[in-house]
Amino acid sequence: MEFGQVMKARIELGALLSASVIGICVPAEAQTRQSSAPPTVAEQQEADWRVIAARCGTPAFEKGFYKESRAAVAAGLVNKNRPPAEVEKTVEALRRSPFVLVASNADCPNQLAQLRELQKTRKVVRTGRTQQRR
Repeated sequence: MEFGQVMKARIELGALLSASVIGICVPAEAQTRQSSAPPTVAEQQEADWRVIAARCGTPAFEKGFYKESRAAVAAGLVNKNRPPAEVEKTVEALRRSPFVLVASNADCPNQLAQLRELQKTRKVVRTGRTQQRR
């Protein structure tokens, strides 16, 4: 019977150690999931602008705007508190249906005007100076 008691003690000890290891791992994983911040309003707005550019603009405008948008994210203009790679991933994930953002084609001229103004603003921020018109 002594052998049976030793085996029972080993099994109980093994189960206890397994449970403690699992208990240690779960909070660590939960902590890493919580560390990713929720999307900001600026990230949602950036995603919306990309969708509007695709819905209302020409293919060339969409491509150019997308490239400039990615550059703005990389420069930290959208969210300075998070790494640009995380922000870019969040912006891509937040893209909504274009029909939610632009109800009809009649809204496109106003939307495109806003996007062009945004492009001008970002160009000034990127270069650090205003361009004079001649």
